[in-house]
Amino acid sequence: MIFQKPRKLPHGKELLRTEKFTLIYLGAGNLHYSFIGDKGLVYGDIDFKKNHFKIIPLFTIATLITSYLVLGTNPTSAMIEPQEVLQEEIVENDERDKLAKNADENYLKQTEEQKLAIIKSSDSNKGKVKHISYRVKETDTMQSISSHFNVTPEAIREASNLKPTDKIYPGNVLSIPNRRGLLYKFKNGDTLAKVASTYKVSIDEIMEENKLDEADIFMPGQKIFLPGAIIPDPTPVWYSPVVSNIITSGFGWRSYPIYQFHEALDLKSNYEPVRAARSGKVIYSGWMGGYGNVVILEHSGDLKTLYAHNSKLYVREGDYVLGGKVISRSGCTGYCFGAHLHFEVIKNDRSVNPSSFIKGFSF
Repeated sequence: MIFQKPRKLPHGKELLRTEKFTLIYLGAGNLHYSFIGDKGLVYGDIDFKKNHFKIIPLFTIATLITSYLVLGTNPTSAMIEPQEVLQEEIVENDERDKLAKNADENYLKQTEEQKLAIIKSSDSNKGKVKHISYRVKETDTMQSISSHFNVTPEAIREASNLKPTDKIYPGNVLSIPNRRGLLYKFKNGDTLAKVASTYKVSIDEIMEENKLDEADIFMPGQKIFLPGAIIPDPTPVWYSPVVSNIITSGFGWRSYPIYQFHEALDLKSNYEPVRAARSGKVIYSGWMGGYGNVVILEHSGDLKTLYAHNSKLYVREGDYVLGGKVISRSGCTGYCFGAHLHFEVIKNDRSVNPSSFIKGFSF
């Protein structure tokens, strides 16, 4: 192995460089190291000024250099696949991924526009009720089907022209609304305005969905479907998406690899399982420019979570996943300089600090 001439970098001074290892001084007591192995880049930071360093990262650097100089191997290469890959992804360091790793400002801008378009598209589809056909399996119950598709049993029965007493059997074909709704039975003293306000549905949507001519004449016991009704949920359960809980790059302004506002947390995860931070629906699973292989989940209350730079994807668009379920495997696809998880929480189409929702992260 031959040491190479350090490069002139815009974001720091390269102290040491080999074919597969670099050590960069970023200034103010900060060091950044990276090592290219069989599975991609392993990297980390050491902050001498803030005493954010221990013997372990220093030992890690020495181990990586030694393993490469002496053994020529990557000690982190052995990984266990948690489950079958459900679709084909871009592979690290193929032509498309190399383009992303050398991304310019315009490329990264296009990536952000793609992300925003997907999020906006998901929002615009909330007001459109479509149905899909589902054939009942032997192990299915109405409750299990409604839980899987995140709609109420009443909404499925209404769409499938079933009575509350009707049973379902294997082979039956059900009509499933593509979004949450509620079949509501009017009580004494109810008005449409009161019901609409309680379940956060517009009167116009209710009248259009139910083909109503009058908005104020309802009999006790009369039923209507409330499209997109928001039912008060119990306090949501959040899960950490990775085991380490260690932040390698926080939410806010940062100078590396470029000076920009970082709308996420980068979490330490070296080709390890990534879990859904909360139960929700997969609205995107695939390639997204600078973000590499991405999964986006949509949750209730205008919340979404985004998981980027994955090496493997285990879910498809349209899947409903439970919080804590493995959805991907971390990696370094896209505009990335070391295996980790880029984790975003998006509220009302704006990225917010994930630490406001999930406790226990640390540097």
